[in-house]
Amino acid sequence: MRAHPRTRQAGRRPSWRSARRFARGVALLEALIAILIFSLGILGVVATQARSVQLLSEATLRSQAAQHVSDLIAEMWLTDPAQRAQLYDSTSATPIRYLAWKQRIETGPRALPGASDAPPEVVVNTIQTPYSALSLGSQTVSAITVTIFWSPPGAGTTNSYTTTAMILEPQS
Repeated sequence: MRAHPRTRQAGRRPSWRSARRFARGVALLEALIAILIFSLGILGVVATQARSVQLLSEATLRSQAAQHVSDLIAEMWLTDPAQRAQLYDSTSATPIRYLAWKQRIETGPRALPGASDAPPEVVVNTIQTPYSALSLGSQTVSAITVTIFWSPPGAGTTNSYTTTAMILEPQS
């Protein structure tokens, strides 16, 4: 006697309908796993993009700091060496040009974020050195060290940029 096709008996293969239902379940599981892997890949791409934007922002701020320092040193080249320390050294009693430069760093279109929290440091050491051992004249040497500080938006750290320059003026 033959069993009804809808009932299962021990040792027999499942019917074609139950095999089809099982195959649909496996296909659904494969699709869910594929979606999970795809989602993890997309999250990785988004994280990489966010990090690249952050690094670009940091590089832009560092470039702005370098430009501020370059502007200050270029301005110092045009200043009388005897007044350079008085006008630009941040520890001087009346550093008028330093204060104007500092204001440009803290406000304006190229202002650095958080620059007002830690003021920039400018150290000017001006010395007279002889040209040679024969004392055929001397030259004025200004050793200038400039350090700018800023805090990137959203970061709890303070970044800095330091440059040292030498300005030589021959004198007799």
